[in-house]
Amino acid sequence: MKKNIFTLATTGFMINLAVSTALAAHPELAKFGQIKFDAPDAPRYALANGLVVYIVKDNTLPVVHFSAYIKAGSAYDPAAKIGLAQLTAPLLRDGGTAKYKAEDIDKTLEYLGATLDTGAYTEETQAEMTALRKDLDKALDIYADVLRNPAFEEEKVKIARDEVLELIRRRNDSPAKAAGREARRRFFGPANPYGWRNEEATINAITRADLAAFHAAHFRPNNMILAVSGDFTSDEEALAKIKEKFGDWQPAEVIKPAVPAPDHQGGRQIYLVDKDVAQASIVIVQKGVRRTDPANDAITVLSDILGGGFQSRLFAEVRTKRGLAYSVGSYGASLREGGFLITSCGTKNETYSQALSEMLKQLGLVGSAPVTPEELERSKGSTINPFVFKFSTPHKLAVERALEEYYGYEKGHLDNYVKAISAVDAAAAQAAGKLFDPSSAVIYVIGNSKKFDRPLSEFGPVTELKED
Repeated sequence: MKKNIFTLATTGFMINLAVSTALAAHPELAKFGQIKFDAPDAPRYALANGLVVYIVKDNTLPVVHFSAYIKAGSAYDPAAKIGLAQLTAPLLRDGGTAKYKAEDIDKTLEYLGATLDTGAYTEETQAEMTALRKDLDKALDIYADVLRNPAFEEEKVKIARDEVLELIRRRNDSPAKAAGREARRRFFGPANPYGWRNEEATINAITRADLAAFHAAHFRPNNMILAVSGDFTSDEEALAKIKEKFGDWQPAEVIKPAVPAPDHQGGRQIYLVDKDVAQASIVIVQKGVRRTDPANDAITVLSDILGGGFQSRLFAEVRTKRGLAYSVGSYGASLREGGFLITSCGTKNETYSQALSEMLKQLGLVGSAPVTPEELERSKGSTINPFVFKFSTPHKLAVERALEEYYGYEKGHLDNYVKAISAVDAAAAQAAGKLFDPSSAVIYVIGNSKKFDRPLSEFGPVTELKED
């Protein structure tokens, strides 16, 4: 699935952003300064039923691309049916439709050389289709039916359920990933969907009727945005094709779920999973800000200074100078209703306390120690310079413009992004550092306490947990 400036913010639950990109982290990058770049625009259209479409014509190759973004991610799951969005998404593609059996979809797409992929994330479900221009009518007919009329064939539901259950059984195979997931879970608490995880009981409780009801409630044209690019003679031709397949789709009121505040409102909470592992995984989670918060630009710059690459403070102090970590970094993830800041590290059990002490020290300093001109220039450059690659293809351009609206940014957010990051000064960055408060954080450690150089309790009261 393609990643972009917006999806990185909303799918932080799934990926490791300790280093934003190889380009951003490269020590040589600062030599080139900051690029000057104006984000290209993409024409926006709206159908009578509320479906918004961004179209970028591209006649370079005889190929067409469609990306749909539906407000129906895991944050929309009912509490008793956690995992519903994750189960629904693949079955849009794999569970057949009113018009096509599941096997017919597979065979037809394979024959056409087309691809159609669906997936659910924290705040959205995505559906992407690529096909040759000559096969557009057939491929688009399947794509539209997948989005509008999924059949959720019983046998396919069973297969999808078994796959999710297997993921649950294997979810602790990677201690680093488990620590990140569980730290966020403890931070957000059981009432907040941003902290939920799939459980066998909730997955087994989901029925075909639940899948159909979830689809009916959220998959509506007025709750979806399309990004379209490719070999069309004109925008009008592309729009006519879209109207033919989606124009009679009826809109409906869509209720957004309420997202409560995180459980963690202050104070330090420390959790330990005592496990015989080769290295300790340490994750520190703190309160962040929502996606549209004006402070995000300064937080982006400061997060990079703190732990965004090879020249960051954490990397320099924890890994380079002290040799304590195999990996160390920090990032911020912003969501529709709030966000979080994560600092993470993988280190030897025997030196875990030294690594944790230095991480907490750097978190404390980031709000008080002045940001140097060199740090500021490097961070802004490594944030701005990769921005151009978000628009490196016509379809990426269509997607970025679609997501600008989808995620609730004001029109012009992309146009002003470079200017906004460039405007972050040392005072603004240091002010953002007040969020990085080591005395108010969730600290989650998975490690072998028998090998620890110091008891974890020296950092505060510890709640010991069993891995589940």
